[in-house]
Amino acid sequence: MTRTRRSASAAILCLCICAFFPPHLRAEEVVDNDFGYALDLPEGFAVAEYTEDGMAYRFRHERFPMSFILRLYADGSYDGAESALAGTLGRLSASCDMDRLVWQDAECAVASFEMILPDASAPSRGWGAGIVLPESGAPLVLLCYADSESAEQYEPVVISALNSLAVGRGGFRSPGIMTSYAFPGAGAWTVELFPAGRRVETQIDAEDAAAAQFVVACEFSVLRLYASDARWREAWQRYYRMIFRDGFGRLRQAASDIQTALMPLARRKDAKNPEAALNGLLLSWAQGFEYKRDAGSDDSPDFTDVVSTMLGAGSDCDSRSLLLCILLEGMGVRTALFVSREYSHAVYGAALDVPGAKIAAGGADFLLCETTARGVRPGMVAQDMSDTAKWIPVLLP
Repeated sequence: MTRTRRSASAAILCLCICAFFPPHLRAEEVVDNDFGYALDLPEGFAVAEYTEDGMAYRFRHERFPMSFILRLYADGSYDGAESALAGTLGRLSASCDMDRLVWQDAECAVASFEMILPDASAPSRGWGAGIVLPESGAPLVLLCYADSESAEQYEPVVISALNSLAVGRGGFRSPGIMTSYAFPGAGAWTVELFPAGRRVETQIDAEDAAAAQFVVACEFSVLRLYASDARWREAWQRYYRMIFRDGFGRLRQAASDIQTALMPLARRKDAKNPEAALNGLLLSWAQGFEYKRDAGSDDSPDFTDVVSTMLGAGSDCDSRSLLLCILLEGMGVRTALFVSREYSHAVYGAALDVPGAKIAAGGADFLLCETTARGVRPGMVAQDMSDTAKWIPVLLP
């Protein structure tokens, strides 16, 4: 890890769009309801071997020289996360540097390690994490590693894979374990926001923007590796899911405070459908943000993290759209992000029962909302961006 704990000008038309996308299926999703955990691994990991009792799996990446190990201990052999992680690494004769942390209100352990596997001529390096699963009480150990000569290149994939772990209810809506390790928190920071002209005082952590930027950089490094891959679409969807997950956990309080401040106004605007009015207020606010689009490069993303976007940093369509997805989801409104490689654009959709341009995805009709053109009402899209086949839905966890 680079840091450790230690140290939209077209005419606007209101279109009735009905594009139906199948529910999003992810081959790399691992869900274990019995023990209470799930993973959203980067595309390309496939099961290479497993034990008959189903307690251990090794996933091998189809393109990258790397593996991912999952090991559950339900037999009482270990009584904690640190001992389970240390024991697993010990069986592999791995040398490691281990730390403890509290994540998801559970005692956890994280370690960087190096090992020489049987029949391997060179060592492998990677990271591991251990946690006692809150729902089942069973220790879970995850290891992800790459061949030593390519370990630095694939370290973002390692971090992203471990960060995809979710435990308990709402696990996919909180920062990942590796980000929480690198950014344990620096204390509450009070900030002022002015949505719809209302002053809203809320709190975030003083490290939230830096941590959110770290996640964007890490996930972009992963995304670049799939630029010429047949699964680039799935990788793009996962990129935004991972950023959503991290941002939702950081802006949960902000969403609640903004809702409290704006809901009375929304009810006065539309007593029968205040959620629709609330969406309109938020959209108008985002349309007034400073527009900034970086050229981007092979090494850096053209994406302002959602925390900085909310605080007024220059931003573009996908940053604003994902921010409003996060805030609306925090207010109980289902949303989805829609991105287009052909249009080089992004909009968000809100599952609201009002007329306007919509796209159906994941069992809901999403009202499309344009965040970068001032005065464009919800449900209005540019005529030259109305080909629904060119929009990719990102269904949020």
